[in-house]
This record gives sequence, C-alpha cells and structure tokens, in this order.
Amino acid sequence: MEVTGRRRMSAELAELAAARRCQETLLNCYCREVAAPAGQLRVGLPAGQNDWPATITMTLQREQAQVLEVQLPHIHDRLLAVVGGAWLTGNYRYLSPVFHKAENKPWALLDWESLAALVLREMAQQHELPPNTELMEQIRNSVAVSTEVLSVPVPATIPADPVEAYIDSEQSLTFGHPFHPTPKSRQGFSDEDLLRYSPELRTRFPLAWFAVPRDDIAQQSLLDANCDQLIAANAPAVAADRVAVPVHPWQAGYLREHPLVRDALASGRIQDLGAQGADFFPTSSIRTLYQPGNPYFYKLSLNIRITNCVRKNAWYELESAMHVNRVLRPLLPDLGRLFPGLALMEEPAFLSVDLKDADIEKNRQVIEGFGLILRQSVDTLRTPDCVPLLAGSLFGNHYYGEARMQRLLTELAAQAGTPVDAMAERWFSAYVSQLVYPVFHLFFAYGVIFEPHLQNVVLGLRQGLPAQLFLRDFEGVKLTPSRHPASSMPELSERAQASLWYDEEQGWNRVAYCLFVNNLCEVIAQLGAGRPSMTTRLWSVVRHHLHTYQHRYGNAASARRINGLLAGSPFPAKTNFSNRFFQRADRASTYVPVTNPIPFAGVEAAWQ
Repeated sequence: MEVTGRRRMSAELAELAAARRCQETLLNCYCREVAAPAGQLRVGLPAGQNDWPATITMTLQREQAQVLEVQLPHIHDRLLAVVGGAWLTGNYRYLSPVFHKAENKPWALLDWESLAALVLREMAQQHELPPNTELMEQIRNSVAVSTEVLSVPVPATIPADPVEAYIDSEQSLTFGHPFHPTPKSRQGFSDEDLLRYSPELRTRFPLAWFAVPRDDIAQQSLLDANCDQLIAANAPAVAADRVAVPVHPWQAGYLREHPLVRDALASGRIQDLGAQGADFFPTSSIRTLYQPGNPYFYKLSLNIRITNCVRKNAWYELESAMHVNRVLRPLLPDLGRLFPGLALMEEPAFLSVDLKDADIEKNRQVIEGFGLILRQSVDTLRTPDCVPLLAGSLFGNHYYGEARMQRLLTELAAQAGTPVDAMAERWFSAYVSQLVYPVFHLFFAYGVIFEPHLQNVVLGLRQGLPAQLFLRDFEGVKLTPSRHPASSMPELSERAQASLWYDEEQGWNRVAYCLFVNNLCEVIAQLGAGRPSMTTRLWSVVRHHLHTYQHRYGNAASARRINGLLAGSPFPAKTNFSNRFFQRADRASTYVPVTNPIPFAGVEAAWQ
C-alpha cells in the first residue's frame, strides 16, 4: 500500500523504531529529572580503563560523541549509551543501543520494557513506594500506538497548497514529546478507534450530532451570535426549539452509555442524529478538529487519557477560556501594532448540555462530556501569502522534522545563493523574533501566561521564512493575580478563578519552560545537528533577541529575568516523568534546572 507517496514501514521496522524511541524518551526524562539533579549522571569522554561492551567502544571510535552513564543506586545497576548532540541541555542524539549492567553481571543489551521496569523500580525504592503499574501500562500503550503510527511515514516535502500543508503538519507528529515517558499514550482508544481517529494515520471523519432542547443548552459567547448560531451553518437541521450539538464520534459512544444521557435518549428528550456532514480533520491534540473553510476549530471533549490528562472540557475550563479571551480582546490592537506577525487564535464561544439533574456528580459528567469550545480557525487569520505549519511538525519530531527542515533550508539557501548554515541562522532569527517578543510582552506587560510549546505554536511561512506566528490554547493560558485580581472577574465561579491564577514565579516557570526548554532547545538541537560551533551561534541569536526585546519593549520585571538569563540562570524544565510517577495534576508540576547555554554564546552588558 502506498501512503503519501512513500511505502509503509514494515511492522517489524515500526516496532523497532517505536521501541528505540521509547528508550530515548525514558532516558531523556530520567536523566533530566532524576539522575542529573542527584549526581547520578555522567556524560563525557572516556576516562581510563573501562569494561564497556565492544559496541560502545566501536561507536566512540567512529563518532564524535560522548558516553552517557546512569547510576541506579537503589537497585545497584548501571545504564550506558553513546550520545552526541546538545548535551549541555540534555537534548541528546542516541548513537548506540542502551546497555545495562546488573550487579555482578556483564553488560547486556536492554529492551524498552526492561528499561522502563528498571527506572520505575529504582524510583519506587528511592521513594519507598509500591510499583507504579499504571505508568507501566501507559508506557506500554504509548509504544503500541507509536508502532502503529510509525507504519505511516511522513513525506519529506511540505505540500504547496496552504490548506493541505496545514493539515499535513497537524497530522505528522509521529514521535511526540521527546521528554515525556508516554508521548503517544491514548488510554481508552481500542485498536479500531486508533485507526479511525488518530491524526498521524491521516484520518478524517464526520461529527456525531445530538438534537438537544434549547432549555438544556448552557452557552456563552463574546460575539454578536451565540455559540449554537455559530455552529448552525455546518450543522444538521433541527426543530426550532432544539439545538444541534456536535460531539466527537468516539465521545458519542461514551455519552450514549451515560445513565442520564441514556434516559434522555430513551424518553426523546435528546435525539441521536448520528454521524453526518462534511469531514473534519483531527489535529495534533486529537480532540481539536479542523474543517477547511469553517471559521472555527471545534475543541471537543474526549474522555480518554492522552499523555497526562483526561481531555474533557470541565465547566470551569470553559469559563476560564472565555475569560482569557475577554481579557485579551482589548489588547489586540496594541499587540497588532507592536507585533504585526502575531495572531492569537481566539476562543470566543462555548457550549454544553446541562440536564439539571438532581444527581450533581452525574450531571457534571454530562456537562463535561458535551463541552465544546470554538477556536478561531487559522484560515481566518493567515495572510494569503503565508503557509501555516505546526511548529511541532518541524521540530521535536525526530528524523521526520529534521528531513523537512533540511529540505526547506537547502532550497532557501540555493535560492539566495548563501550557505545552508547562514540561511539556518537567518531563518532561526526570524523565528525567535516572531515567538519571543509577543510571549514576553504578554507576560511582562500584561500578566498573561501563554504556553508557547511546539504544539501550541503555528508558523506562517512567507516564501519559506517565518512571517506570522499563531498562538493557541486559551484553556491553558493563566493570569497573574497581581494584575488580574478576583475583583476583575466577578462573573466567574471561584473554581474558574482559582484555575486561572499563577503567581509570578509559577508564571515565569511555565513561560520559560515552554519557550526555552520545550521550544528553543529542541529547535537549536536540531538545527545545530550536534555541531558545537553552530549550536553556539544559534544561542548567540537568542542572546541578541533578549537584548533587543529589552531595548524595545522591556520594563523592570523583564530586565530582572533577562539579566538572569544572560548571567546563566538555569532554565526550568517541567518534570513530566515525575508527574506521571507520582500521579500529580498537571497544575502541580514541579521543575528541575537545565543548563542555560546563553552565557557560553558570548557576553553582552546586562540591562539596567
């Protein structure tokens, strides 16, 4: 079978690739979050005699690389691999298999399941906790999903048509988060569901619809039209006293089995209209759906656990996303003047179903299960000469992202008659200016905390260079209480108010993690391709833009943070592995320090 012009990977090769990627992401997480802070990680050149396997020695002779060695002191074991790449920030390129040495035994090759069992056992003994079988199941699920999606290759060529290019970018995140223990876990999907609804498998499908009495609709809108009116143009016709409510097809099956919905269907209060209408394309988040020509994405509830969280739209999350939009709307003219390439993908309306049942818990489940947020489509925001691409399809997507960027930069360099490295610096500088300036300004000037990680950033490329930048996910945006006190949001429930606030330190950690660690570290590690000189030049570009931001837009708060970065303050890295191991809510995430390479890229005066 041919897929997008390339042959499907064999099942055996897909399984091997998924296994290797699982080992890499587990080691990435464990080294950054556990081994390095505890002094149990060594990355460096060989020193003195060693008992390493011949494969390790031969790889070191062949590659310009270093040895990564991890101590597991509670189970008295060691792990070993050869790595290249940006080791200052932990963005390693694994150049050998992973080897394991148990106490009083020789080195042996390690498979992904054994590695997962080892690090989970080490964590359990370290913290005197029982084995985390739930996380092991999530890792196993992630590998199974990865094996399936790896069978469908990503073409190296980006489609020329902007709509096709955008859909392709959203559906090409084959590898997922490189610093997450379960980057592809989807607990709740059957094998059939996976084939039907996974974006990486290039899927598309019509929505399921329910006709709901208008009196049972709960909705808000900042626009002239209500949410149900905004949906109606693409919805099946229903009686005037009813509203057509769209639902993800998987979620429709979940809702039909819910006791309150089952009773409402049996009595005729709610009518099941089935799946119908034009197809929607699942984007990288799986539950947010795109339809070309529709002015809105539909961000739908999906009661499955995707990586960290069950992806349902709780009422307070609907409220908080709406309030963020309310806060940002008056700022749009100023932001547009300062940063003409910026586009915020507004979420101006939401809708759900409230059956007002006496069973508060079951009623809450129905509200969450039907929750829908409308998000402004990239089609309405992009300029006609820009091609929108999800940043995660270009970076953090392992060799598929590398192939795409290499082809793009090679073509641009040939057109301009410049070396590829020079074009890479030019491209990266344009990217940093489009990304860093508005994200910093929203935080430092307005107390608005975006999460600009690679899956929340859409780039608009004009003739191949970054010219627009779209920020999305208002549900994940937070506010600093010093600038947005409770008195400024009297219409919100206490739960929604509390969910919106991060104090200044929390806010900085989230911005700095998403911007520097999740985004720029990945971009630089890929563009630098393991070459220290190129990596240094790219971090020098970041340093330059920090100075430029402060000169043009900065204030005392930004000067303090930027001075810290210039002086070498570590980047904060979110602890995805520890969060899953300790079963913490995402909001309760902790952070570990990551080496900040900016001072190694040169020295400029601090801002006063």
